[in-house]
Amino acid sequence: LPTLKLNPNIKNIDDFTYEDIEVLGYEHHPHIKAPIAV
Repeated sequence: LPTLKLNPNIKNIDDFTYEDIEVLGYEHHPHIKAPIAV
């Protein structure tokens, strides 16, 4: 299963940035090709 790793130096949830969060062990499924209208 995937694991979410957070920077342990961040003490306030509002201080998290993109760089402070890491997803480990995630394997995505292949893309699904579908027609779309724009």
